[in-house]
Amino acid sequence: MNLISFDSLPNTNEFLMELSKKDANSWTVIHAKNQTKGKGYAGNEWKVVDGENLTFSFLLKTDYSFQELIYFNEWISNTICLFLKQFHPKSNVKWPNDIILNDKKVCGILIENHRSNHIMHSIIGIGININQTDFNHLPKASSLKNITDTQYDIEVILTDLMTNFQKEYHILEQKKFNLIHKTYLNNLFRKDEISQFKLDGVEVDGIIRDVNEAGNLVIEIDNQLREFKHKEIELLF
Repeated sequence: MNLISFDSLPNTNEFLMELSKKDANSWTVIHAKNQTKGKGYAGNEWKVVDGENLTFSFLLKTDYSFQELIYFNEWISNTICLFLKQFHPKSNVKWPNDIILNDKKVCGILIENHRSNHIMHSIIGIGININQTDFNHLPKASSLKNITDTQYDIEVILTDLMTNFQKEYHILEQKKFNLIHKTYLNNLFRKDEISQFKLDGVEVDGIIRDVNEAGNLVIEIDNQLREFKHKEIELLF
C-alpha cells in the first residue's frame, strides 16, 4: 500500500484519477484531512466537516470487464460492511452505495472506472463519518463517535480498513461472483421487510427482494416484482 496524505484536497477521486492515467500502482491511497469538493453517487455532493471524518480514495487495477463491475461494487460494499461490524453489529448496505450502521448512514462510496490497455482502473472513493457529532441538518446520518460514544484516530481507521480490503481481495481476484452477490444480499438494508418508498411522488409499500445483474433494485409492489434504477424510487426510513 502506498499512502499519500494531504491536509486538504478538492477531491481525492479526481486527484487519483489523474495519477492512474500516469500509471500509478494498485493500492495507491490518497487521503485528505479536508476535502473541499467531495462528490457522491450520481452527481450528489458529499460534504464533510474539516478534520472530523475520513475521506480517501484508492486504486485497484484488474482484468474486470464493465459488465463484471456490478460484483466489484458489491465487494467494496461488503468489505466496508464487514469492517464496520466491529463498531456495531447492525451494519448494512443501502442500495446502491450507502453503508448504514444501526439504521443511520455513516458511509458513502463513489467508484469511477476507466479502461486502458485491457486493464480496468477503478478509483474507489470512500467517505466515513468518524468523529462528527452534529447532524441536525441530516437526520438520517450519524458517525462512529455518535453510535459508540468513542473518539477515534482517523488515520488508524484508514489503515485498518485498507488492511481489511487487502485481506478480502482474494474474493475479488478469484471472481467469486456467487459468494460476493450472496453476501451483498445478506447485507442489504431492509431486504424482505415491508418498507415505505416514494415512487413518482407517491408513497407506496413494497418489499426489497433482490438486486439483479444490471445492478437494479427488485421490489415487490402489489404482489408484482418491479425493477428500478437509481433515483427512480426512494426508500423512506
